[in-house]
Amino acid sequence: MSKQKPHILVVDDEPDIRNILQDILQDEGYSVSLAENAAQARRQFNKKRPDLVLLDIWMPKEDGISVLQNWVDNGELKHTPVIMISGHGTVENAVEAVKLGAYDFLEKPLSTGKLLLCIERGLENATLRAENKRLKTRLQHGSPMISNSDSSQELMRHIKLLGPTDSWVFITGESGTGKHLVARKIHENSPRSEYDVIELNLAAMPSDSVSQALFGSEADGKVLPGAFEQAKGGTLVINEVLGLNRDTQNKLLSALQEQQFMRIGGDRYLELDVRVIVTTSGNPQQAVREGAFSEDLYYRLNVIPISVPSLRQRRKDLPELVELFVQDIAERNDITPPSMATEALQMLSSYDWPGNVRQLQNVLQRLIVLNAGQNINEADVEGAIGGDLNLPSQAAQTPDYFDSDMRSAKEKFERAYLSHHLETVNGNVSELAKKVGLERTHLYRKLKNLDINARDAKGR
Repeated sequence: MSKQKPHILVVDDEPDIRNILQDILQDEGYSVSLAENAAQARRQFNKKRPDLVLLDIWMPKEDGISVLQNWVDNGELKHTPVIMISGHGTVENAVEAVKLGAYDFLEKPLSTGKLLLCIERGLENATLRAENKRLKTRLQHGSPMISNSDSSQELMRHIKLLGPTDSWVFITGESGTGKHLVARKIHENSPRSEYDVIELNLAAMPSDSVSQALFGSEADGKVLPGAFEQAKGGTLVINEVLGLNRDTQNKLLSALQEQQFMRIGGDRYLELDVRVIVTTSGNPQQAVREGAFSEDLYYRLNVIPISVPSLRQRRKDLPELVELFVQDIAERNDITPPSMATEALQMLSSYDWPGNVRQLQNVLQRLIVLNAGQNINEADVEGAIGGDLNLPSQAAQTPDYFDSDMRSAKEKFERAYLSHHLETVNGNVSELAKKVGLERTHLYRKLKNLDINARDAKGR
C-alpha cells in the first residue's frame, strides 16, 4: 500500500495568503484544502481529516481561537497538529493557543523556511505520538505466538502468508482462543502496520450504538469519528461480527462494496481506507442458513478464512505458554514467581481447557497470587481450576458450548441432543420426530442444517 502524502488544511480570510500558501505547500508535495472562515474550516475538516492545520487567529465573525477550542472540546485533534498564524500576534495569543492544544504559533509575514520547518516538525511530532501509542498497544497485546504444535505452526504459516496482502480476513475459533491476537499479528505483518489497528468489540456493545461506533455521527456541527475513520490507513478488527443487526449489516455491506461510507446524520460520503478483519466464536454458515446473517455480507467478508485452534488442539504449546504467563503475571503484580512441580505442569497440560487461553490465564493468575514464592503442586492446580480437573475424558464432560455465544451454544446443544436420540431410534427419523416432539418436515430441515445424516446412526 503506497503511503498517501500529508494533507494540510489552510484557514485564512485573506485570499492572497491562502493561494500563496497553497502554491508553496503543493510545490513541497503536500495536498491542500482551503477555507476562508470558521464555518468553512469545520466543513473542510469534517470532509477530509487533515494531517495538519494552518489556522489564522483573526477572522470575521468567529476567530481561530474559537475554532481551535471547538475542535479540542470535541476531541478531534488527537492526531492533528494545529499551527496558529496571525499578523497581529501577541504573546498572550500564542500562550492561549498553545495552552488550548495548538502545536505552534507563527507570525505574519510568514517566512517560507520557518513555515516549512514548523510543518515538518509538527507532522513528525504527530507521527511519533501515534507510534508511541502503537508501541504501548503492542506491549499490552503483544503476547508472542507460541507454535510448537502442528496446528499452531499452520496458523503461523497462514499469518505470514496473509500479512503482506491487503485481503479481508474472517477469523473463526472457540471463545478464548486469542482471535484478536491473531488479527493483530496479521496487521503487524502487513503494509498497514505503521497505521493504527482499531478493535470494535460487538459482544460488549448495545446493538443500537453499533452503527454509530462503526460509521461515526455528526449533529449540530459536532462530529464523532467512528471506527472506520479512526482506523484510516490501518486495520479495523470487528470482534463477534455475527452480533451485527440486519440494518447495520446492510450499511456495512454497502460501505465495503462502494469503498465509501457516510456518518450517521451526515450528508457526504467519506473514503473507506481500511483493511477489515472480522472474528466470531459462532458458526457463520449456520447464521447464514438461519437468516440471521446476510449471505452477501458473509461472502464479501470471507475473502480469506482462518481458523484458530483450541488449546486442547495445541497441547505441545502448553508448557511454554504456562512459563510465559507465569513470568508475565508475576511481573505485572510485582511478586516473586512460584516454582511449579513437574506433576502440576503435567496436570495443566492434560486438562482440556474449555475456556481456552483465557481460562488458562485466569487459573494461572489465581495460582501465582495465592502461591507467590512457593512451589505449586497438583493440589494447588486442582483447587485453582475449581475441582473440575480430572482425566481428560472426564474433564470434557463440561459442555464446551458454555463458553460460546448463545446462537453457537444452541446449535451445539441441538446437534448433540438430536444425534443422541437419533442413535436410540436406530436412525428412524419418524420415530425421532415423535420422541423429540417436532413436526417431521421441520425435523428434516433441522437435521440438514446441523449436518446430521440419519443413515450414519443406523446399526450403531
